[in-house]
Amino acid sequence: MSEIAQTDQAYICPSHQCLQHACKISITEDKPVMYDYWTASLDDKVLIGVRENNEKLLVKSEEEYTSPIIKIFKVETEYIIVTENSIYVTHEQVKTRRIS
Repeated sequence: MSEIAQTDQAYICPSHQCLQHACKISITEDKPVMYDYWTASLDDKVLIGVRENNEKLLVKSEEEYTSPIIKIFKVETEYIIVTENSIYVTHEQVKTRRIS
């Protein structure tokens, strides 16, 4: 159990304001809020990939990425990223780059 506690303390959590906004968007859009990109965004292992047709995706790897991004909100030091299927919370340090 102490290993879990130490791991939890290594990462910061999204701000209260960000969580409130994500909750409101989730209710109005009827989409789940996902946090599986949160720690990867803190570790700089996530990017917003832009395809040639300007479609944007949240990307962890060639095999792991989201449905197309519809809208991005910035709240304090976080992004709330709304895709076709879900809502993702990431840290603001996520970079954008072209992908194929």
